[in-house]
Amino acid sequence: MIQYLIYRSLTDLTPFDAGYPHILMQSRMRNADLGVTGYLHWEDRIFHQWIEGPGEMLPIVEQIILVDRMHRDVTILDRGEAPVREFDGWSMAASASEGSSLFSFMVSSRTASCDHFAYAQSVLKFMKQQLLQADAMIDHDQLTDPSSS
Repeated sequence: MIQYLIYRSLTDLTPFDAGYPHILMQSRMRNADLGVTGYLHWEDRIFHQWIEGPGEMLPIVEQIILVDRMHRDVTILDRGEAPVREFDGWSMAASASEGSSLFSFMVSSRTASCDHFAYAQSVLKFMKQQLLQADAMIDHDQLTDPSSS
């Protein structure tokens, strides 16, 4: 069994900031070193991230996120155990609203943000759908993880 955590946080960082690719690369390298995989989505200055990995490693990543000034008002949507990884092979897949809108997806799926569990499940469904679409379109600008090569 692996552990997972899904959260959302506010950020002033955007994918258009010069430092964004460097921060993403550092996070991917750290996750790969820790055996952590996952998915990060940015939209309207909000991060949604699913992280998964060995139970002893997830608290390390969670603490890094909680003390990182890039993240504010972190809300843990769900955490638990899973029999398999959702994002095996991706130290951190990433997308932004320019490719597809999580918020539009939430509206169309009629998911209430106040129900954290249902919200978390919808975010996960959106993220998995993005990877499937990326595989079909080979959109390496939006979803690229060099460590998975």
